[in-house]
Amino acid sequence: MSDFDFDFELNANPHQFIHQHTTSSQNTWDKFHSHPGMEFIYVLQGEGSAIIDQNIYPFKPGSLMYFQPFQLHRVKADIPEKTFYIRSKLLLEPSIIDSYLQKFTALYRFFQHLWHSNLNCQVIQVTNSSQFETLFTLYGSRYKQLEITEDFALFFLLFITTVKDQWNVQNQMERETQLRHIHYAEYVMRWIDANYHEEFTLESLVKELHLSRFHISHLFRKATGSSITEYLTYRRLREASFLLRTTSLPLQEICSKIGIGNISYFCQLFKRNIGATPSQYRIKQ
Repeated sequence: MSDFDFDFELNANPHQFIHQHTTSSQNTWDKFHSHPGMEFIYVLQGEGSAIIDQNIYPFKPGSLMYFQPFQLHRVKADIPEKTFYIRSKLLLEPSIIDSYLQKFTALYRFFQHLWHSNLNCQVIQVTNSSQFETLFTLYGSRYKQLEITEDFALFFLLFITTVKDQWNVQNQMERETQLRHIHYAEYVMRWIDANYHEEFTLESLVKELHLSRFHISHLFRKATGSSITEYLTYRRLREASFLLRTTSLPLQEICSKIGIGNISYFCQLFKRNIGATPSQYRIKQ
């Protein structure tokens, strides 16, 4: 287990790496956040689910998860007693590597796609896990000695080549085989995405799906590990984060746009989930 933790601000350390980061069954791993930088997580042991935008992605050993800069996401690991959730994590500010990749046309196009595009899939099951494990083991043994950007660029060139080889149509089509309750949960998230700015009532959702309150709530929690109300909060905070980063709208107007009527409650909710007050978050952007 590494004792190194990410500095998500990426100011002092624009590229960061943890190899075989371990969480035991004694600790619940259920993270919901957004941050600067591109983040890759390669799972060596453990299972769970990642919620990104309106989609649920199950993960297991051999899964590679990817999160775009400032993309709100939730990772929940199910850790049975006496077992571990083990993963290697890479975080980087994409602008530091951009110029190094420009000479490699196909890789650069793929890198830009990951950075800026709306992605169809963000968790893939790799078909050759030894490639990632070898690459991470080699880089992990040298990470603290490699402070020069050129050294990191060489590693990332090999890494993004490996990712590109695995990022294929077959992996993306696997989502079509998921269980029915996951599809219901994704419908709920799409409904929330269209209605989060309004006052929420479960009855409105019940009418859309023609299912009982209990059945909808049960299916959603089974698929995502959270309640519908919790996901509604996540979606509202995602929009609030975007508005704080990209506009100068006052907090009262932002609250109105995300369906929250009380500024004080909004500030408490934002700080509890994002780790900073709305004002602090806006200043850092």
